[in-house]
Amino acid sequence: MEIPPRRLRLKSRAAVSAVSEPWTILVVDDDSQVLEMTQIILRDMEFEGRRFRCVAAASAAEAAAQLDQSPDIPVMLLDVVMETPDAGLRLVRRIRDEMKNGQIRIILRTGQPGDAPERDVVVGYDINDYKSKTELTAQKLYTALVGALRAWRDIATIARLNTELSSLNASLEQRVVERTRQLEDMVEALGRSKQRAETALARESEAKRQLRQFLSMVSHEFRTPLAIIDSAAQMLEMRAAKADPGSLPRLATIRGGVQRLLGLIDTCLADEQLDSGTMVIHEQSFDPMALIEVTLTQHRIAAPSHRFRTEGESNLSVWGDPGLIALALNNLIGNAVKYSPEGTDILVSAHQHDAGEIVIAVADHGIGIPEDDLSGIFERFHRASNARGVSGSGIGLHMVRQIVEMHGGTVSVDSRQGEGSCFTVRLRPPPDDPQIIF
Repeated sequence: MEIPPRRLRLKSRAAVSAVSEPWTILVVDDDSQVLEMTQIILRDMEFEGRRFRCVAAASAAEAAAQLDQSPDIPVMLLDVVMETPDAGLRLVRRIRDEMKNGQIRIILRTGQPGDAPERDVVVGYDINDYKSKTELTAQKLYTALVGALRAWRDIATIARLNTELSSLNASLEQRVVERTRQLEDMVEALGRSKQRAETALARESEAKRQLRQFLSMVSHEFRTPLAIIDSAAQMLEMRAAKADPGSLPRLATIRGGVQRLLGLIDTCLADEQLDSGTMVIHEQSFDPMALIEVTLTQHRIAAPSHRFRTEGESNLSVWGDPGLIALALNNLIGNAVKYSPEGTDILVSAHQHDAGEIVIAVADHGIGIPEDDLSGIFERFHRASNARGVSGSGIGLHMVRQIVEMHGGTVSVDSRQGEGSCFTVRLRPPPDDPQIIF
């Protein structure tokens, strides 16, 4: 059975109304017939799928009581003349000024326009429309209500955007306060950290200064007695060669110990100067093979049980500080002696690479370096895991790398644990103009 269009429309309205709250309209008038007629007119109207619900008040006092209970009523149809000639206007003042309700839309209706002239009322009171009861037909009433509802909806939306913004602003202000407090705490903590760092830096600088003084003192105070010991050992060697040859190995051990101690002092001094940046190099051209022979002379005395061999090309020339290069070479040879068994060979070689650089290598057949230690072998105070039980400061190879890099060269190592090690130093040849200082 087909449903007639009118019934279909009414059913749709009912369905919509079931899910949408109606618009509440407060009708204030002391004429019961006006109240009933208004309810009848609005009964069959709807806006945006929502029907109208009339709440009646016969006086300004009843209307005020209704608004006290339901301040969110969107529209009020208000009669001007009720219990008093200006009861409606007084209610407007009360709603806006005392109740602070600025959202409700107020449409004045009057049957006696002369008692409340439209211009005076519109200018003097916060109302939204002014209608004479005689001109307020059903259509005009609907039009006025729709306009008032749209205005109320927009105002309500703005009031919600304002409340939310106020809440958000308060939240942001609270976050700013908290963040500011956190930043202040961080600044204070950073200040304390800075103070601690500055104190630690000052202590470190003072410790380095004292270390330099100590090393300088050690160098000065130890060298003189060590030189005396070495001189006495040399004199004893000359006498023992004729009178007591059997004591010569012991005297050689004494001289070797003296040389090792002097080498350690030189290493510590050089490492401190290199680390502090106070080292000054005096570059010149020199023969690397001659430097190797002089250095090996000391080690042959200190370690007679090892066999020292040399290989090299003639007429080689290196550009650098011969004293510093000798110190680096002395450390490499000293390590080869310490970490290789007695009776084994130590080979020191020098030759010129095809690219022009001079390559000096120190090779031994000692304990070698574990693969895991190779990457850090040139770091300060690093010692290989298999070096336990062998005396050492852990600064020799670090100093070697610093000296070589100061000369614009490189140092590397090739080692197999249990087979031996080969340290290779690459240095520059003299420049074309020997007067150039790098």
